Amino acid sequence: MTRFGPPLTSCLLAANLALVGWWTWFQVTQAAELQTAGQFLANGDVDGAARALGATDAKKLPELAAARRRMFLSEGLVFTVVLALGGATVVALLRREARLRADHDRFLAGATHELKTPLATIQLLLESLRDDRLPLEKRARYLQSGLLEANRLENGLTNLLTAAGLRGRTPRRGARIDGDFADDVRRAIHLLQPRAEAAGVQIFVGTLPPIGVTRDPEAMQLVLHNLLDNAVKYSPRGGTVRVDLSTEPAAALLRVKDQGLGMDTDTLANAFVPFWRGRDSGTGGTGLGLFLVRELVRAHGGAVDARSDGAGCGSELLVRLPRRGPPTPSQPEAAAPTRGLA
Repeated sequence: MTRFGPPLTSCLLAANLALVGWWTWFQVTQAAELQTAGQFLANGDVDGAARALGATDAKKLPELAAARRRMFLSEGLVFTVVLALGGATVVALLRREARLRADHDRFLAGATHELKTPLATIQLLLESLRDDRLPLEKRARYLQSGLLEANRLENGLTNLLTAAGLRGRTPRRGARIDGDFADDVRRAIHLLQPRAEAAGVQIFVGTLPPIGVTRDPEAMQLVLHNLLDNAVKYSPRGGTVRVDLSTEPAAALLRVKDQGLGMDTDTLANAFVPFWRGRDSGTGGTGLGLFLVRELVRAHGGAVDARSDGAGCGSELLVRLPRRGPPTPSQPEAAAPTRGLA
Protein backbone atom coordinates (compact mmCIF):
# COMPACT_ATOMS: atom_id res chain seq x y z
CA MET A 1 0.00 0.00 0.00
CA THR A 2 1.27 3.47 -0.85
CA ARG A 3 2.02 5.62 2.15
CA PHE A 4 0.79 9.18 1.85
CA GLY A 5 3.19 11.50 3.57
CA PRO A 6 2.58 14.89 5.16
CA PRO A 7 3.50 16.88 1.96
CA LEU A 8 0.77 15.19 -0.10
CA THR A 9 -1.74 15.54 2.70
CA SER A 10 -0.93 19.25 3.03
CA CYS A 11 -1.25 19.76 -0.74
CA LEU A 12 -4.64 18.03 -0.83
CA LEU A 13 -5.87 20.10 2.12
CA ALA A 14 -4.67 23.32 0.45
CA ALA A 15 -6.32 22.31 -2.85
CA ASN A 16 -9.64 21.62 -1.10
CA LEU A 17 -9.53 24.93 0.73
CA ALA A 18 -8.69 26.76 -2.51
CA LEU A 19 -11.57 25.07 -4.34
CA VAL A 20 -14.02 25.87 -1.55
CA GLY A 21 -12.84 29.48 -1.47
CA TRP A 22 -13.07 29.85 -5.24
CA TRP A 23 -16.50 28.20 -5.38
CA THR A 24 -17.79 30.48 -2.62
CA TRP A 25 -16.50 33.58 -4.44
CA PHE A 26 -18.02 32.37 -7.73
CA GLN A 27 -21.43 31.77 -6.16
CA VAL A 28 -21.40 35.21 -4.53
CA THR A 29 -20.57 36.92 -7.85
CA GLN A 30 -23.22 34.86 -9.65
CA ALA A 31 -25.80 35.86 -7.07
CA ALA A 32 -24.88 39.52 -7.65
CA GLU A 33 -25.25 39.07 -11.45
CA LEU A 34 -28.63 37.40 -11.03
CA GLN A 35 -29.77 40.25 -8.79
CA THR A 36 -28.71 42.83 -11.40
CA ALA A 37 -30.29 40.82 -14.24
CA GLY A 38 -33.51 40.56 -12.24
CA GLN A 39 -33.63 44.33 -11.91
CA PHE A 40 -33.20 44.73 -15.70
CA LEU A 41 -35.92 42.18 -16.37
CA ALA A 42 -38.24 43.96 -13.94
CA ASN A 43 -37.76 47.08 -16.02
CA GLY A 44 -38.36 45.13 -19.28
CA ASP A 45 -34.74 45.41 -20.47
CA VAL A 46 -33.93 41.86 -21.69
CA ASP A 47 -30.63 42.82 -23.37
CA GLY A 48 -29.54 44.57 -20.19
CA ALA A 49 -30.30 41.41 -18.23
CA ALA A 50 -28.27 39.37 -20.76
CA ARG A 51 -25.33 41.76 -20.40
CA ALA A 52 -25.58 41.51 -16.62
CA LEU A 53 -25.24 37.74 -16.95
CA GLY A 54 -22.19 38.03 -19.22
CA ALA A 55 -23.73 37.81 -22.71
CA THR A 56 -23.61 40.62 -25.32
CA ASP A 57 -27.38 40.38 -25.94
CA ALA A 58 -30.33 38.08 -25.36
CA LYS A 59 -29.53 35.96 -28.46
CA LYS A 60 -26.19 34.91 -26.87
CA LEU A 61 -27.81 33.57 -23.71
CA PRO A 62 -28.02 29.92 -25.02
CA GLU A 63 -24.27 29.98 -25.82
CA LEU A 64 -23.58 31.41 -22.38
CA ALA A 65 -25.68 28.66 -20.78
CA ALA A 66 -23.78 25.95 -22.73
CA ALA A 67 -20.42 27.45 -21.67
CA ARG A 68 -21.54 27.57 -18.05
CA ARG A 69 -22.69 23.95 -18.27
CA ARG A 70 -19.26 22.84 -19.52
CA MET A 71 -17.61 24.87 -16.78
CA PHE A 72 -19.78 23.28 -14.10
CA LEU A 73 -19.05 19.78 -15.43
CA SER A 74 -15.28 20.38 -15.44
CA GLU A 75 -15.41 21.86 -11.95
CA GLY A 76 -17.42 18.89 -10.74
CA LEU A 77 -14.80 16.57 -12.22
CA VAL A 78 -12.00 18.44 -10.46
CA PHE A 79 -13.93 18.33 -7.18
CA THR A 80 -14.49 14.59 -7.62
CA VAL A 81 -10.80 13.89 -8.24
CA VAL A 82 -9.66 15.99 -5.29
CA LEU A 83 -12.25 14.41 -2.99
CA ALA A 84 -11.29 10.93 -4.20
CA LEU A 85 -7.64 11.64 -3.47
CA GLY A 86 -8.57 13.03 -0.08
CA GLY A 87 -10.66 9.94 0.68
CA ALA A 88 -7.85 7.65 -0.42
CA THR A 89 -5.47 9.57 1.83
CA VAL A 90 -7.77 9.23 4.81
CA VAL A 91 -8.21 5.49 4.19
CA ALA A 92 -4.44 5.02 3.81
CA LEU A 93 -3.77 6.95 7.03
CA LEU A 94 -6.40 4.93 8.90
CA ARG A 95 -4.89 1.67 7.66
CA ARG A 96 -1.44 2.85 8.60
CA GLU A 97 -2.68 3.80 12.05
CA ALA A 98 -4.32 0.38 12.42
CA ARG A 99 -1.09 -1.32 11.34
CA LEU A 100 0.94 0.76 13.80
CA ARG A 101 -1.55 -0.06 16.54
CA ALA A 102 -1.26 -3.76 15.73
CA ASP A 103 2.55 -3.50 15.74
CA HIS A 104 2.33 -1.69 19.08
CA ASP A 105 0.11 -4.41 20.54
CA ARG A 106 2.43 -7.16 19.27
CA PHE A 107 5.41 -5.30 20.66
CA LEU A 108 3.80 -4.91 24.09
CA ALA A 109 2.89 -8.59 24.18
CA GLY A 110 6.37 -9.64 23.12
CA ALA A 111 8.17 -7.18 25.37
CA THR A 112 6.03 -8.21 28.34
CA HIS A 113 6.89 -11.85 27.78
CA GLU A 114 10.56 -11.16 27.03
CA LEU A 115 11.12 -8.93 30.06
CA LYS A 116 8.75 -10.31 32.70
CA THR A 117 9.62 -13.99 32.22
CA PRO A 118 13.32 -13.65 33.14
CA LEU A 119 12.43 -11.27 35.96
CA ALA A 120 9.99 -13.81 37.39
CA THR A 121 12.60 -16.57 37.13
CA ILE A 122 15.27 -14.45 38.81
CA GLN A 123 12.82 -13.46 41.57
CA LEU A 124 11.92 -17.10 42.22
CA LEU A 125 15.61 -18.02 42.32
CA LEU A 126 16.44 -15.26 44.79
CA GLU A 127 13.50 -16.21 47.01
CA SER A 128 14.68 -19.82 47.02
CA LEU A 129 18.22 -18.77 47.94
CA ARG A 130 16.93 -16.43 50.64
CA ASP A 131 14.79 -19.12 52.24
CA ASP A 132 17.57 -21.69 51.86
CA ARG A 133 15.13 -24.06 50.17
CA LEU A 134 17.55 -25.33 47.51
CA PRO A 135 19.56 -28.48 48.05
CA LEU A 136 23.28 -27.87 47.73
CA GLU A 137 23.56 -29.95 44.56
CA LYS A 138 20.94 -27.81 42.80
CA ARG A 139 22.31 -24.39 43.64
CA ALA A 140 24.88 -24.30 40.84
CA ARG A 141 22.27 -25.29 38.26
CA TYR A 142 19.78 -22.73 39.56
CA LEU A 143 22.41 -19.99 39.62
CA GLN A 144 23.38 -20.83 36.04
CA SER A 145 19.71 -20.63 35.05
CA GLY A 146 19.43 -17.25 36.78
CA LEU A 147 22.50 -15.95 34.93
CA LEU A 148 21.01 -17.07 31.62
CA GLU A 149 17.74 -15.30 32.41
CA ALA A 150 19.62 -12.14 33.40
CA ASN A 151 21.51 -12.34 30.11
CA ARG A 152 18.21 -12.76 28.26
CA LEU A 153 16.83 -9.70 30.02
CA GLU A 154 19.93 -7.68 29.17
CA ASN A 155 19.71 -8.71 25.51
CA GLY A 156 16.05 -7.72 25.31
CA LEU A 157 16.78 -4.31 26.76
CA THR A 158 19.78 -3.90 24.43
CA ASN A 159 17.57 -4.58 21.42
CA LEU A 160 15.00 -2.07 22.62
CA LEU A 161 17.55 0.65 23.26
CA THR A 162 19.39 0.00 20.00
CA ALA A 163 16.16 0.09 18.02
CA ALA A 164 15.20 3.36 19.70
CA GLY A 165 18.56 4.80 18.67
CA LEU A 166 18.15 3.64 15.07
CA ARG A 167 14.65 5.05 14.56
CA GLY A 168 15.09 8.22 12.54
CA ARG A 169 18.87 8.22 12.98
CA THR A 170 21.86 6.86 11.12
CA PRO A 171 23.76 4.17 13.04
CA ARG A 172 27.07 5.39 14.38
CA ARG A 173 30.08 5.22 12.08
CA GLY A 174 32.86 6.32 14.39
CA ALA A 175 33.69 2.94 15.97
CA ARG A 176 34.71 1.06 12.81
CA ILE A 177 37.95 -0.90 13.04
CA ASP A 178 39.53 -3.61 10.93
CA GLY A 179 39.32 -7.19 12.14
CA ASP A 180 38.79 -10.85 11.34
CA PHE A 181 35.12 -11.67 10.83
CA ALA A 182 35.80 -15.31 11.74
CA ASP A 183 36.99 -14.20 15.19
CA ASP A 184 33.76 -12.20 15.64
CA VAL A 185 31.73 -15.29 14.78
CA ARG A 186 33.71 -17.52 17.16
CA ARG A 187 33.25 -15.03 19.99
CA ALA A 188 29.48 -14.80 19.40
CA ILE A 189 29.14 -18.59 19.34
CA HIS A 190 31.17 -18.92 22.53
CA LEU A 191 28.99 -16.37 24.33
CA LEU A 192 25.76 -18.03 23.18
CA GLN A 193 26.88 -21.59 23.92
CA PRO A 194 25.33 -21.71 27.44
CA ARG A 195 22.00 -20.54 26.00
CA ALA A 196 22.15 -23.25 23.33
CA GLU A 197 23.04 -25.96 25.87
CA ALA A 198 20.17 -24.91 28.12
CA ALA A 199 17.80 -25.18 25.13
CA GLY A 200 19.21 -28.57 24.13
CA VAL A 201 20.41 -27.23 20.76
CA GLN A 202 23.85 -27.92 19.31
CA ILE A 203 25.67 -25.20 17.39
CA PHE A 204 27.70 -26.88 14.65
CA VAL A 205 30.52 -24.96 13.01
CA GLY A 206 31.38 -25.55 9.38
CA THR A 207 34.05 -23.48 7.66
CA LEU A 208 35.40 -20.34 9.34
CA PRO A 209 38.24 -19.02 7.16
CA PRO A 210 39.88 -15.72 8.22
CA ILE A 211 38.22 -12.81 6.40
CA GLY A 212 39.15 -9.18 6.95
CA VAL A 213 36.29 -6.72 7.40
CA THR A 214 35.88 -3.17 8.69
CA ARG A 215 33.18 -3.11 11.33
CA ASP A 216 31.94 -1.83 14.67
CA PRO A 217 32.75 -4.82 16.93
CA GLU A 218 29.89 -4.13 19.36
CA ALA A 219 27.34 -3.70 16.60
CA MET A 220 28.59 -6.84 14.87
CA GLN A 221 28.29 -8.84 18.09
CA LEU A 222 24.69 -7.66 18.39
CA VAL A 223 24.06 -8.79 14.79
CA LEU A 224 25.62 -12.21 15.38
CA HIS A 225 23.93 -12.67 18.74
CA ASN A 226 20.49 -11.96 17.30
CA LEU A 227 21.08 -14.33 14.38
CA LEU A 228 22.28 -17.16 16.60
CA ASP A 229 19.73 -16.53 19.34
CA ASN A 230 16.89 -16.61 16.80
CA ALA A 231 18.20 -19.87 15.33
CA VAL A 232 18.43 -21.46 18.80
CA LYS A 233 15.08 -20.09 19.94
CA TYR A 234 13.19 -21.50 16.96
CA SER A 235 14.98 -24.87 16.95
CA PRO A 236 13.50 -27.94 18.67
CA ARG A 237 15.31 -29.56 21.58
CA GLY A 238 17.90 -31.87 20.10
CA GLY A 239 18.14 -29.76 16.95
CA THR A 240 21.22 -28.36 15.28
CA VAL A 241 22.19 -24.86 14.19
CA ARG A 242 24.91 -24.79 11.53
CA VAL A 243 27.20 -21.79 11.02
CA ASP A 244 29.38 -21.36 7.92
CA LEU A 245 31.57 -18.51 6.71
CA SER A 246 32.85 -18.20 3.16
CA THR A 247 34.11 -15.60 0.71
CA GLU A 248 32.65 -14.05 -2.42
CA PRO A 249 34.57 -11.81 -4.87
CA ALA A 250 33.96 -8.69 -2.77
CA ALA A 251 32.14 -9.89 0.34
CA ALA A 252 32.20 -12.16 3.36
CA LEU A 253 29.19 -14.50 3.42
CA LEU A 254 27.84 -15.83 6.72
CA ARG A 255 25.20 -18.59 6.75
CA VAL A 256 23.20 -19.49 9.85
CA LYS A 257 20.90 -22.42 9.22
CA ASP A 258 18.53 -24.03 11.74
CA GLN A 259 16.14 -26.97 11.77
CA GLY A 260 13.32 -25.08 13.42
CA LEU A 261 9.87 -23.73 12.60
CA GLY A 262 10.78 -22.41 9.16
CA MET A 263 9.03 -19.53 7.45
CA ASP A 264 5.97 -19.42 5.23
CA THR A 265 5.52 -16.76 2.55
CA ASP A 266 3.96 -14.25 4.96
CA THR A 267 6.71 -14.69 7.53
CA LEU A 268 9.45 -14.30 4.92
CA ALA A 269 7.84 -11.10 3.65
CA ASN A 270 7.73 -9.60 7.16
CA ALA A 271 10.82 -11.16 8.75
CA PHE A 272 12.71 -7.85 8.96
CA VAL A 273 9.72 -5.64 9.87
CA PRO A 274 10.11 -4.15 13.37
CA PHE A 275 7.83 -5.62 16.06
CA TRP A 276 6.57 -8.36 13.69
CA ARG A 277 6.85 -11.76 15.35
CA GLY A 278 4.56 -14.03 13.37
CA ARG A 279 1.10 -15.09 14.47
CA ASP A 280 1.93 -18.65 15.47
CA SER A 281 5.50 -18.44 16.72
CA GLY A 282 4.56 -18.76 20.41
CA THR A 283 8.15 -17.93 21.39
CA GLY A 284 7.79 -14.41 22.72
CA GLY A 285 10.37 -11.83 21.79
CA THR A 286 10.06 -8.17 20.91
CA GLY A 287 10.15 -8.67 17.14
CA LEU A 288 13.24 -6.45 16.89
CA GLY A 289 16.05 -8.97 16.42
CA LEU A 290 16.06 -9.35 12.64
CA PHE A 291 15.13 -5.70 12.17
CA LEU A 292 18.28 -4.71 14.03
CA VAL A 293 20.31 -7.25 12.05
CA ARG A 294 19.16 -5.70 8.79
CA GLU A 295 19.71 -2.09 9.88
CA LEU A 296 23.16 -2.67 11.37
CA VAL A 297 24.34 -4.78 8.43
CA ARG A 298 23.10 -2.10 6.01
CA ALA A 299 24.98 0.51 8.01
CA HIS A 300 28.13 -1.53 7.31
CA GLY A 301 27.40 -1.53 3.57
CA GLY A 302 26.16 -5.13 3.60
CA ALA A 303 22.92 -7.00 3.07
CA VAL A 304 20.95 -9.74 4.80
CA ASP A 305 18.53 -12.26 3.33
CA ALA A 306 16.20 -14.91 4.78
CA ARG A 307 15.39 -18.21 3.10
CA SER A 308 13.13 -21.11 3.95
CA ASP A 309 11.37 -23.93 2.13
CA GLY A 310 8.26 -23.36 4.22
CA ALA A 311 6.79 -23.94 7.67
CA GLY A 312 8.52 -26.77 9.53
CA CYS A 313 11.49 -26.84 7.11
CA GLY A 314 13.95 -24.67 9.02
CA SER A 315 15.36 -21.30 8.04
CA GLU A 316 18.60 -19.92 6.69
CA LEU A 317 19.88 -16.37 7.25
CA LEU A 318 22.61 -15.04 4.97
CA VAL A 319 24.69 -11.96 5.80
CA ARG A 320 27.03 -10.31 3.30
CA LEU A 321 29.63 -7.80 4.46
CA PRO A 322 32.16 -5.96 2.28
CA ARG A 323 35.63 -7.47 2.58
CA ARG A 324 38.72 -5.46 3.41
CA GLY A 325 42.00 -5.84 1.54
CA PRO A 326 42.94 -8.53 -1.00
CA PRO A 327 40.91 -11.74 -1.29
CA THR A 328 41.56 -14.19 1.52
CA PRO A 329 42.13 -17.77 0.30
CA SER A 330 39.49 -20.07 1.68
CA GLN A 331 40.91 -22.86 3.82
CA PRO A 332 38.03 -25.14 4.82
CA GLU A 333 38.14 -26.30 8.38
CA ALA A 334 36.88 -29.65 9.51
CA ALA A 335 33.28 -29.36 10.65
CA ALA A 336 33.04 -29.67 14.41
CA PRO A 337 30.67 -28.80 17.23
CA THR A 338 31.41 -25.61 19.10
CA ARG A 339 32.03 -27.28 22.43
CA GLY A 340 35.36 -26.02 23.72
CA LEU A 341 35.53 -23.25 21.11
CA ALA A 342 37.11 -20.12 22.56
